[in-house]
Amino acid sequence: MSRVHTLVALLALVGLVIAGCAAPAQPTQAPTAAPAQPTQAPTAAPAQPTQPPAQPTQAPTAAPAQPTQPPAAGEKVLKIGASLALTGAVSKEGTSVRDGIVFWRDFVNERGGVEIGGEKYKVEVIFYDDKSDAETGAKLTEKLITEDKVDFIFGPFSSAITMNTSVIGEKYKVITIAPQANSDAIYERGFKYIFSVMPPASTYLRRVIDMALAQEPKPKTVAVLIRDDPFGIAAGEGAVKYAKEQGLEVVYQEKFSKDTKDVSSLLTQVKAANPDLMLASTLFQDAVLITKQSKDLKVCPKLMAFTAGPAIPDFVKELGNDANYIYGSEWWLPILNWKDPYMGTPKEVADAFEKKFGYRPGYHAASGIAAGRILQEALRIAGTKD
Repeated sequence: MSRVHTLVALLALVGLVIAGCAAPAQPTQAPTAAPAQPTQAPTAAPAQPTQPPAQPTQAPTAAPAQPTQPPAAGEKVLKIGASLALTGAVSKEGTSVRDGIVFWRDFVNERGGVEIGGEKYKVEVIFYDDKSDAETGAKLTEKLITEDKVDFIFGPFSSAITMNTSVIGEKYKVITIAPQANSDAIYERGFKYIFSVMPPASTYLRRVIDMALAQEPKPKTVAVLIRDDPFGIAAGEGAVKYAKEQGLEVVYQEKFSKDTKDVSSLLTQVKAANPDLMLASTLFQDAVLITKQSKDLKVCPKLMAFTAGPAIPDFVKELGNDANYIYGSEWWLPILNWKDPYMGTPKEVADAFEKKFGYRPGYHAASGIAAGRILQEALRIAGTKD
């Protein structure tokens, strides 16, 4: 096992701490008591539930990632490949991850590059669009390794796509750092060349459950909707297991297709079960769909919470006031009190990011930055790319 390989493994244990993150995602706001039963489905609260975030409200979905300056002739270069969802179903998330990587790349290059063995290497990142498709992602990852000859890979958005692309990295023994792929199943296959920035997906909804149980009167029942893909299954089944361990009765549990455009039949059954809590393992589009259809069907649990979705600025833009009182989890926030000696505080990073890209970063962008910092520190300590 190489020195860089070992150090990446160790640094991945701290994950988003390098980008200023603390422990697993805390709900954005805990009420002093469980909300009263609303007359219509409650609807969202990312970081500031009562109003949308400061403009602009969304991340650009197709803004090209322009290099600051191509490496000059004779400069040493660290070449990294990244196949990400820049179009398609998960492009909002994928584009934010891409922007985080670009921010890290430019930040490093403006300061002379990555230090390896006492020398500076300019960072070059080759981006491809996997179109939110796992097969395309695997083909592009192979192209990055065999044709573009990259030194390292930054993995795609989504566990489902990473399940495929990580097979390619393992085949060629090229390290992949995965900013946004935390399905437990990815890391239970015995692979040696894939490392996650994020904590395991199975822990995703624990803090929401803890928050709910801290209220009076305590909830007694929960319904869980589970997106049928590697991330959704890990997060949803993890929530079911943890809820039972905490003494909650799971009155309804069901999977929904990752491509569904209608969950009304499931929500009708949730309504009949009348749970105190409704949790769902979701990506952005799922969270929006469930919120809209819950309102239409008057599904009114005392608390509704999702995994991915509420943290993305477009959640508020699409839902407006119907986004109020929906809960989510954040793996990273600009208000955290950590400080990276190289990049500064989360607020300083967020301010610089917003100035560059025109929107406030969430944890998707932060994970792209963290992937770069993990690799950067591993290379600095190892003193070699090998």
